[in-house]
Amino acid sequence: MNARLYQELEHLSAAEKRALGEALIVCADSEASASLVTEAQRAELRSRLAHHRAHPEEPGVGFSQLKAKLLGDSRRA
Repeated sequence: MNARLYQELEHLSAAEKRALGEALIVCADSEASASLVTEAQRAELRSRLAHHRAHPEEPGVGFSQLKAKLLGDSRRA
């Protein structure tokens, strides 16, 4: 933790420290419960899974192929 920030926190009253701690916990809980995938991404994943289940004979893309493609695309950007 930043030394200056720590020094500033030391000067807070017990009530201020408690309120800050509670606010940090609420913030952390909110971030932890936030979805890492947007609803649009979730819908796309559902669509792709449904397509795969309907057409299991279609070849997929392996991780190494996907990684190479993504790394290749990012180098051109």
